[in-house]
Amino acid sequence: MGKLIITVSSLILLVISSASFACSSDYSCRAGYSCVKAPSKSRGVCMKPVDEYGTRKYKQPDEGSIGPNFDLDGQCGFNTDCPIGFRCDRRLKACIKR
Repeated sequence: MGKLIITVSSLILLVISSASFACSSDYSCRAGYSCVKAPSKSRGVCMKPVDEYGTRKYKQPDEGSIGPNFDLDGQCGFNTDCPIGFRCDRRLKACIKR
């Protein structure tokens, strides 16, 4: 499967929550959420991190989430780079649970 790497520490896959909002780092998100940014962007969206099966992953805020996202490759480029039940958000370059 394609790259499943993202600059946010152990963040593998994401779920958009109805409570998602703009963020500048993990510290601007609710507890247990991560700030996911498009490549080269300083602002993003708060999302719930999950594993490849959709099971919720709880983690501490990542200090590396402060500032722009320098990971230009992102986590995916196409839906085929993501596990079944996920799609590739081409703007964020991240696998998002459907």
